[in-house]
Amino acid sequence: MRIECLRSQISSGSTVFPIYIGFASAADIATVAIAPAFTKQTDHQQIAANITAEPVRDWQRPINYERVDQIAHAFNNSGGLMPNPVLLAKNAFASGITISPKRIDGTSYSAGTFIVDVPEDVDDPAQRPLWILDGQHRITGLSKSAQSGDPVPVVLLLDDGSNSYSSPLLANLFAQVTTAATKLDELHNEWLTYAFDLGKYSPEKNASQAAKLAFETVVELCRTPNFRGVSNPFFNNVQFNEHRTATPTYGGFSFKCNTLGDLISRNYYNLPVQHHSHLNPSELAADLSHAYIALHQTIGNHDDSVFFGAANKQQTIMQEAFLVGVLARALSNGPTADYRALLQELKFQNTNWDFSWIRTLSGPANTVSKKIARNVLEDALVKAELPESSGNLADHLKGNGAAIVLSFSKLTPAKRPAKHGKDEYKMLRGAMGSHNAGTATHVRVTGRTSNVGDFEILDAKTVGRPLRYKEMEGRGLSLGGSYSKPLEIVVVMKHYGDLSSQSDLQINW
Repeated sequence: MRIECLRSQISSGSTVFPIYIGFASAADIATVAIAPAFTKQTDHQQIAANITAEPVRDWQRPINYERVDQIAHAFNNSGGLMPNPVLLAKNAFASGITISPKRIDGTSYSAGTFIVDVPEDVDDPAQRPLWILDGQHRITGLSKSAQSGDPVPVVLLLDDGSNSYSSPLLANLFAQVTTAATKLDELHNEWLTYAFDLGKYSPEKNASQAAKLAFETVVELCRTPNFRGVSNPFFNNVQFNEHRTATPTYGGFSFKCNTLGDLISRNYYNLPVQHHSHLNPSELAADLSHAYIALHQTIGNHDDSVFFGAANKQQTIMQEAFLVGVLARALSNGPTADYRALLQELKFQNTNWDFSWIRTLSGPANTVSKKIARNVLEDALVKAELPESSGNLADHLKGNGAAIVLSFSKLTPAKRPAKHGKDEYKMLRGAMGSHNAGTATHVRVTGRTSNVGDFEILDAKTVGRPLRYKEMEGRGLSLGGSYSKPLEIVVVMKHYGDLSSQSDLQINW
């Protein structure tokens, strides 16, 4: 196919971008150009493999054939007109395009009118010489209509020795023009920006290295069939394609690539290590895979568990908390050789993981429960020991052994709490106690067990609307003055699943 074009160029910094503008029919364009797109049927692992290829493969959105049919119908000699230009560029995997100046009256033009020759005899559609960066639906629809032979404006981004049009630049242009029309779905946008170092993955961003390594971990987890000789249950089972579901081999843990990438970035690569370096993405992916396998091997009653059960039994909060615990352990200890032994040490096999006892995980309870679950699983997996006073993690999440620690301090002449001579009192769940503060009259909360996600300190004698001692929950409260002796308080502690408990205390001074 031969296209007669006008040539101009844009200079940006030290780079020169040649631009050719001409006309070609939709039918002709369809024979020489293709959008580098994945399909609705493309496997997750295939996308993960494509975005690690060089150049990156199949990075555009799938074609919408319903939209194609609408365009074909609308421009089937109905009196309509499609003047919008189509944006084309050279296919990074093909060759054969030639550009030569058009001679008029024997005069050669270094700028002005040019002839672009594009090969048509290509059997494999993937090897067509041109990529459609913007307009794949227009070209496909028009080529199926009665106006398939009518001229369509085309803008060609072709190097003529400048080497200006890199694959990342073309992807960036695609992202710019497509956002103005129809936004990319969230998963496509995530891996597209990762593949071409755009958005949060740009080297110009402060946290780009952590984000890049985290998403590379997700890529390895999805595209690697086995780790250390063991089949990987996440192979092809992290969602990269919005049009296909993904669930690891044993159920549960159905993560989208962007959600899992953010989880790994926040809880691993964005955090410092002390005694060793971060694991590389492949090593970390192997640790996550092996921990998931060990979890399935260790616990019983899978169908009713928060990890692997039916939809009404699974709890994403607990699945995420388990992975956060694995990441925390990797951050602290490096890779774990035997996760099954670790989980058995933590009595996972003797724990009832059916959490039908929860009241709700919605609203404020969601935030509290997420905080508790992550703190509890992180502490247990890093320390390889159960919380004090709890025989298993499920009972601990319910509030078993819950406590709030109050710190009593003397006041300096400046009426500030003294740094030395503090006295601590632990308010245990269900307890009704008393404490004589003596001259240590400044009191504040300085600690709580990991199964207390939030708490309130209330006046125990107030009738009706409770009086809350927020000062004691924060910077501290000084006893005396208008406070009556003894001060009677009740601490309401909030646990996983909207469960709560309380502890009562009488303070004398």
